[in-house]
Amino acid sequence: MSLPAIGVHTAILEAPLDCSWSSCYDERHPFTERQLHRPTTRGHRVTENSVLRQPPAGGPGKFRWGILCCLLLLGAAVFCTGIHWGLPSRAADPFLFGNRTPWTGQEIIALAGGWETDGGRGADVDPDAISDRRQSIVLNETDAQRAAIVRRYRLYSYQPDEMVTFRALASMRPGEGKLDPHLYQYGGLWVYPVGACLKVASLAGFVTVKSDLAHYLDHPEQFGRFYVVTRLYTVSWALVGTAVVFELARRLSGASPASATLATLCYICMPVVVNTAHEAKPHLPGAVLMLASILAAARYVDTGRRRWWLASAVLCGTALGMVLTAWPILAIPPLMAWLRRNNWRSALDLKLAGLVITLLVFLITNPYVGINLICDREVIRSNLGNTAAMFKVTLSGMGLLNAAQLVREGASTVVAIVGCIAAIGFLWRHIPVNQRGGKPHCPPQTMPHPGVGWLLVVPAAISLIQFALAAEGMPGEYGRFAVFPDVCLGVAAGAAFGCLARCRTARGAFAAAMILGAALPGAGYLRAFVRDCRENNSRFVAAEELQRHQREGGQVLGMLVEPAPYVCPPMDVFSWSIRLLPLKEPIEKPVSCDVLIRAWQTPDFPDRGSLSPERFARYDVPTPAWPWDATPMSWADKTFELVAPPQRPPENGATSSNAD
Repeated sequence: MSLPAIGVHTAILEAPLDCSWSSCYDERHPFTERQLHRPTTRGHRVTENSVLRQPPAGGPGKFRWGILCCLLLLGAAVFCTGIHWGLPSRAADPFLFGNRTPWTGQEIIALAGGWETDGGRGADVDPDAISDRRQSIVLNETDAQRAAIVRRYRLYSYQPDEMVTFRALASMRPGEGKLDPHLYQYGGLWVYPVGACLKVASLAGFVTVKSDLAHYLDHPEQFGRFYVVTRLYTVSWALVGTAVVFELARRLSGASPASATLATLCYICMPVVVNTAHEAKPHLPGAVLMLASILAAARYVDTGRRRWWLASAVLCGTALGMVLTAWPILAIPPLMAWLRRNNWRSALDLKLAGLVITLLVFLITNPYVGINLICDREVIRSNLGNTAAMFKVTLSGMGLLNAAQLVREGASTVVAIVGCIAAIGFLWRHIPVNQRGGKPHCPPQTMPHPGVGWLLVVPAAISLIQFALAAEGMPGEYGRFAVFPDVCLGVAAGAAFGCLARCRTARGAFAAAMILGAALPGAGYLRAFVRDCRENNSRFVAAEELQRHQREGGQVLGMLVEPAPYVCPPMDVFSWSIRLLPLKEPIEKPVSCDVLIRAWQTPDFPDRGSLSPERFARYDVPTPAWPWDATPMSWADKTFELVAPPQRPPENGATSSNAD
């Protein structure tokens, strides 16, 4: 043995023994006996520090990066396929105007006005919302009302919340120093980067950014590119999430590339991820930042390095700055301090400092939250009050059942079940460590701190509780709010793969069940987005059905929501008398509407018994080709229920059964 190597061994033997988790596992330089005995090379002096800085063998690292690159390519293919679904266009004009000449943008603005945002109102608040729903209301009596309907079909996409971001950007005037988006449930880390992306896309010639609303009413296809750019911003975060899920699952499973690959494949194919990656909304980016903060916290718990503690606290603040529903991540700063110190009192300073840093980052990314809390609380009250009005907090068995069904829909049945079992295992694994006296036994170098699983389970559990409390009576689209706990279930399920027996058959069957369990329903959602990119999508098929009823004498069209492209097919606003029915009152007896229409997963017609089968028949249009084509979380490829006189047989792919 050479003298330098003897010196290294002597220094190690003379060092005090520390069985803390940081001494057992160091992510940067896990050295081996072979590395310690490496002979001296010419021109280089081998010391303890130089040996510890030696990178591990290149083979496994290159293999891991190769797997991750393949997964990123697969994720990009899945997330970008069908990205231009449901965009506004002039294709709806023949249905909206019939044989009349379509209105120009200037004519629409002259009749219905623009969409200027009041300085004291949230960007998501409809200034013309109908508050009194006790009686039926005719929505197209005047040209101004007709123009308001046409304006929605010229500018809105098939996702009802995507337009909110553009209304927020329209309320800002950067040249005048007015940067308040009047939108706070979507954070500044969402609104401001979207504006920057649109500016860059404008410089590249992909979009045309101007303040002339009439231009976009005349050319809705150009406005549709705004949606594509914003959805690509979501896709970029989804790809970041691919890398974060891979590394987090690898860490939880003891550096197992198979477990990391399985968890990442489940993430890419998971229905809720496929759905949210195709929408211009901040919920998936917020979930990715929450997972990134958990990963940084896990590294701090394993190594004790303060830079990981700081990174985790900052990432918690950015998650909250992306979307307010990420608030359960506030559990991470105190939790990681406790897991590292194993004592609440000794880590009190770190807990408080972590929370302070998190809140500071949130206020930096959302400066007008702090400003308006002092100067103009009404705009915050308007915005957040409008959001709160959409949810009713209750604790009931029906709400818990609906929440469980939506989690199963979002994560898939297999992933949800296995993930729940694995999450219980993560919690149980740390209990004996806290109960034992003295220092814990040193695990293998590749194993993380046994309490790291708590970092994943605790915020996911808080998020699930929040989700379940407002789940009663909520439609399928509400399932997107569980994207973070759904992904956490996938990570936990993938990490559990490494705990199986070494039987190849069992491991192969488990992996196949996990991947197929997530991929089959995920493929249904992807198929819906692809179908909605076609010219003859489900809304236009339903519009043709309405045209047929109108030619056969239909005059009064009843619905429970105001006409918009996301919730209703385009209809002739001049030939139909469009009636908004009361939400909670029985439909008039006798029914004064010739045809009733509603989209799947929207409020049902009240007092269904008042619609006698002798006078009305129910059928869906278009009919789903396969049972698994139902995608309750998605607004793409919507199916519509029509209630019409039975003497008019269904056409255009309609079916007499209602699958909703």
